Amino acid sequence: MNYPPPTSPSPASARNRRSGRTGGTSAPRNPRQGRSGSVLRNPRQGRRTGSVPRSPQPGRRKTAKRKGKSFAGQIISFFRLTWQQGLILAVLAVGIVAASLSLSQAQSSMRELEAKRQADWEEYQREVRSFQVKYRDWIEYYAAVNRLDPAYVAAIIKRESDYDPRAVSRKNARGLMQMMPDTFDWVRKNTGYRNAEIDVLFEPEVAIKMGCYLLRYICDTMQTDDPILVACAYHAGWGNVNAWLKRYSTDGKHLTLAQIPMDDTRYYAGKVLNAYAIYQQHYY
Repeated sequence: MNYPPPTSPSPASARNRRSGRTGGTSAPRNPRQGRSGSVLRNPRQGRRTGSVPRSPQPGRRKTAKRKGKSFAGQIISFFRLTWQQGLILAVLAVGIVAASLSLSQAQSSMRELEAKRQADWEEYQREVRSFQVKYRDWIEYYAAVNRLDPAYVAAIIKRESDYDPRAVSRKNARGLMQMMPDTFDWVRKNTGYRNAEIDVLFEPEVAIKMGCYLLRYICDTMQTDDPILVACAYHAGWGNVNAWLKRYSTDGKHLTLAQIPMDDTRYYAGKVLNAYAIYQQHYY
């Protein structure tokens, strides 16, 4: 079977196929037209094909609505309070100021108190350092022989002579423990110094020996070891102390410093008690 040879398309038919024309008499398509011959939509026109865009009206410009308030407006709204809220804030402010002032005053009082405590402590330390203990061996020995507390003997010596073995009072009391001449005449007969002169009291060992003997005699005679009563008896005599017990004591056995009627004896007994406490705490 014989097939006819292929024929080449003519140039005109090729141009017709590229332009979309099927016939030789159709007009070329306008590029601004669609497939159906309608005018293409202008971006500024509406959705409908061929509609005319609206011209903007003069003097009317649409602006986008702002969402929310500006920062300045938020600040103004925050401070726009009712009078009740303002009153509450004012009361709180007054309370804060009052609390601050109270705290400042409390801190100032605490500083003053600490300064006073520090000054008192330094004064106490100076006083402790001034409480020297000389002739310690003799004090401890004769205190043990007479069943006495050596701290108490040291306190009596501190207040009588401040450890000056040559001390002489206005009433002629002598030595470390300031023994009066008439008391010395009685004590020397019982301590082995019957023929001794009163100047023997300037010897520290003799003065301590006789003074401890006298303290023990007072304790035995009054049947007490109360430090206030013994100190009063050593200073003013046990006869006066017995009279004070009968008149001022609530139990007939003890006296407070406030109940001692003689000012100098009250002062003396208070100083002995203070020295006694220091010697007990720091030396014995």
